[in-house]
Amino acid sequence: MELSFELSREGKKAYSLPTLVANPAVCGDVPISTQIPKEYLRQKPPRLPELSEPDVIRHFTNLSYRNYHIERGMYPLGSCTMKYNPKVNEYLARLPGFADIHPLTPEYCVQGALQLLYELSQYLAEISGMSEVSLLPVAGAHSEFVSMLIVRKYFDKKGEQRTKILVPDSAHGTNPASLVLAGFEPIQIKSNKDGLVDIEQLSQHIDKNVACLMLTIPNTLGLFETQIEKVVQIAHNEGCLVYLDGANLNAFMGIVKPADIGIDIMHFPIYRSLYA
Repeated sequence: MELSFELSREGKKAYSLPTLVANPAVCGDVPISTQIPKEYLRQKPPRLPELSEPDVIRHFTNLSYRNYHIERGMYPLGSCTMKYNPKVNEYLARLPGFADIHPLTPEYCVQGALQLLYELSQYLAEISGMSEVSLLPVAGAHSEFVSMLIVRKYFDKKGEQRTKILVPDSAHGTNPASLVLAGFEPIQIKSNKDGLVDIEQLSQHIDKNVACLMLTIPNTLGLFETQIEKVVQIAHNEGCLVYLDGANLNAFMGIVKPADIGIDIMHFPIYRSLYA
């Protein structure tokens, strides 16, 4: 595929501007050099490709089809900002009767919206195998933070003062920040040669002072934890909770429920990320 500079032909342009009719009473004919200091003015035009409007449109359209995008399928992995919802969902979410609801609207006036929220929570519970779902957190990192506060509260109620949380180096980068904000100390677990949680390292660091193990599955290398049941069991044997950053849930949704492999707490990355 040719670069835009290779497509360039002298004299072509992809824009048309209306003729400037200056009103002397308002602005007059003012040289640009009187408005911008000389040191900030170009001495010669920038080197830019010269293309027609169809050239520009076709060039960037062709580029888009060399990437994976929503028109070609769903995102199983990647940044939360990349996982677009189906377009029909985006359209429905923008309906004025739903999108413009005032937060203080009486409950009897928004029963339809409340029904949607309730049904969504039931679907997420079924997908994850979790017993309860909260729709309160409004972002992925927010969900991580709320999850860690719940972990803290869980052990407080048990009368245990656990201070550490284990985070594999293949987990999402916001995980350590979230747990620190919740008052825990992060302990990094290195990956093994296959890019997965190193079982030996995990066993060395897990003890009664560890409150939680934070996992991302598939991890940021795009790999499934092939020994996930063993990893979870090692954590549970020490009374440690296991958290799943569900940013990559699309990759195994409908194949296995996180709760079935021992996940205790997780969040969902859907539009406004959720926590279960």
